[in-house]
Amino acid sequence: MVSRVTNAMLRNTLLNNVNNNLGRMDRLQNQLSSGRQWAHISDNPSALIFGQAARNRITRIEHFQQSIGTAQNWLTQAESGVRELQETVGHVYEQMVSSGSTMTDTDRLNLSRVVGQMRDHFLDTLNTTFGDRFVFGGFNTPGDFAQNAPTQTRPFTMDTSGNLLFNGFNMSRFDNLSADEFRNAMENGLVPAIPGEPGYPGGTTEVPQLRQLNDSVIQFEVGPGIMMPVTMNGIDLIMFRTQSNDGSNSEIFRNAFSVLTEVYEGLNGRRPIEPGEPNYPGTRTITTDEMTMLINQVQDSQNHLLARTAEIGGRQRRLELIDARFDQDFINYEEMRSRAEDADFAEVIMNLRMAETIYQAALSAGARVIQPTLMDFLR
Repeated sequence: MVSRVTNAMLRNTLLNNVNNNLGRMDRLQNQLSSGRQWAHISDNPSALIFGQAARNRITRIEHFQQSIGTAQNWLTQAESGVRELQETVGHVYEQMVSSGSTMTDTDRLNLSRVVGQMRDHFLDTLNTTFGDRFVFGGFNTPGDFAQNAPTQTRPFTMDTSGNLLFNGFNMSRFDNLSADEFRNAMENGLVPAIPGEPGYPGGTTEVPQLRQLNDSVIQFEVGPGIMMPVTMNGIDLIMFRTQSNDGSNSEIFRNAFSVLTEVYEGLNGRRPIEPGEPNYPGTRTITTDEMTMLINQVQDSQNHLLARTAEIGGRQRRLELIDARFDQDFINYEEMRSRAEDADFAEVIMNLRMAETIYQAALSAGARVIQPTLMDFLR
């Protein structure tokens, strides 16, 4: 049995189809104007959740890339400082070698003046800053902007005896320590006791400050769980391995600043006479054998600083590789996000033109299908 189709039914069906066509055109027009496939989460929950996950990864990558940029700036400044230290020690080495073994008193005095200036410049370079923070200062982070504060001092200073102080600790206490003694000092904070301290003579005393000095370097998180030190510890920077001068050829640690001070004092006749030597107490000039020994130690210090420069260069190369990987990850996640969220403009425009054509055809067909009124017959 065929059901009766009324004019009202035709009209309602036409209006419903025209409304659906308008809704389709509205959705396509919204995609074209916004550039996004979906306007609401309910349109495609799985795709939008996937897109949000990609966005989260992109945000983290941008954060790490900013950290890498800052870390590279820090390392550039640290490399500049270490290179300057290496060049300063290298200049002293060249002057000592070129002076030869037949120096007059005037030659010694002139060379001591050069070494004295290089030693002072070495001290100034140790206090290199990046912005308002010391590069090699450890926990002593305030830099140039805090120099006038009453309670603020530079991390590296020289006392009245010519000893180098690192945040108040006398670095000369590390001089001539064996490898085991130096390791014990760095790991446990134990150094040979001096007069007035418990354990003297022959024992050790604990300096809790050493643990803080040894661990105090600035680090940046340049990747998930990847911490990159962007400065160098002051102790690692100036303490170097060399051979002892007692004929045993055993390995000891020396302070680069103390070596420069010994060269300076030995050339100008201010080298302290050790107990057991003639004319003790007093001062004297350096001997040829002592000059040869100090030349070797200055060269070892130069090689140590060159190795530290290479270490910083390795960190910079590693940052470049991490940054390159993040660049590729950024492209990959951006493609994932685009596939989940972005509209294909060529496809949208084509579908919109088809929807417009269908809409116009629906209006044209509806105008002919709907029953004419009495007025149409009267015309």
